[in-house]
Amino acid sequence: MNTIKKIKINSLYIHIPFCDSICPYCDFTKFISKDFFKSKYVKQISRDLICLYKKGYKFKTIYIGGGTPTCLSLKDLRKILKLTKLLLNKNSYEFTIEANPESLSEDKLKLFKSAGVNRISIGIQTFNEDLLKTINRDFNINYFELINLVKRYIKNINVDLIYGLPGETKQDLIYDLNSFTKLDINHISTYSLSINPMSLFYVKKVKEVDEDISRDYYDTILKFLREHGFERYEVSNFSKPGFESKHNLTYWKDNEYIGIGCGAGGYLYPKRYKLSSSLTDYIRGKRKFDSEIVHKNDNIDYFLICNLRLKDGFYLDEFYKRFGFKFEEKYKKIINKYISSSFLVVNQYKVYCTDEGLIKLDLLLRDLIKEN
Repeated sequence: MNTIKKIKINSLYIHIPFCDSICPYCDFTKFISKDFFKSKYVKQISRDLICLYKKGYKFKTIYIGGGTPTCLSLKDLRKILKLTKLLLNKNSYEFTIEANPESLSEDKLKLFKSAGVNRISIGIQTFNEDLLKTINRDFNINYFELINLVKRYIKNINVDLIYGLPGETKQDLIYDLNSFTKLDINHISTYSLSINPMSLFYVKKVKEVDEDISRDYYDTILKFLREHGFERYEVSNFSKPGFESKHNLTYWKDNEYIGIGCGAGGYLYPKRYKLSSSLTDYIRGKRKFDSEIVHKNDNIDYFLICNLRLKDGFYLDEFYKRFGFKFEEKYKKIINKYISSSFLVVNQYKVYCTDEGLIKLDLLLRDLIKEN
């Protein structure tokens, strides 16, 4: 009898690149939904999932993102979820799916629950009707009714909030924060609007808000959410105790993961890879990808960039075991500089940034990386 080899990669990302409409700020790999392409794509994703199952993979976290996974039909979602259920570590897992309010239905929620999905991330972005129009989103949805419906099937809920949208005022932001906290959910991801070259906002020459205004908005968010029971555990992510995203912590702790689907990335030490964004190639069964060998200094850079985004930073003994030298000795001069500025804390066990240090993180990382 053949024995399936147990492989210790804990996280899987599945990319669904289709959307019913294109958000003007988005620069992810995405395509306007066409049923013909979606069915072909699901067939290929299923092929990849079966391959992982045959190789013996079991994952503690699975994340289906996009794009908009919920723009798939019930039939196509069922095909994918039937296979992903086989890949879950039954003893303990977090299984997240992203959803847009416009394409989320009770039938899909029932399917998610039956397939083991226990966390959902919903891209609400804002409650302001004018701002929703600006980002090409449906402003007629009753989000409170929608979230109450979701809670009947999935209790672990994240919502996305974007701030710094064109025309947004601080009063608009405070209104959004009040509205988001009234949803009584346990995780909020906050993002300052970034204008990226692959987005429609870039083509329309929309500008990002002034740096000082962005800082004021961020400070407002931090203070407000802390007062309402949320803890910032990563630069842009807030949760109530025990509801941190386990899957995203895989990325932020710079751990290995597998990514499948058009445009998806992955990290299998010593290689990082990104699959081609060509939908045509993918649905024809071609798996073209770019990869890089992660050398020791690059690996240290990735580790610092990821882990110092976290409120808890990283443990000194973890760094030593991974890289073979003591962080506190190699970077002593830089450590002292940022400790004296009250940006960094280094104690007997670990390294982490203060509130102000997280704001100034780019400066700290620049100095650390120069030493590598």
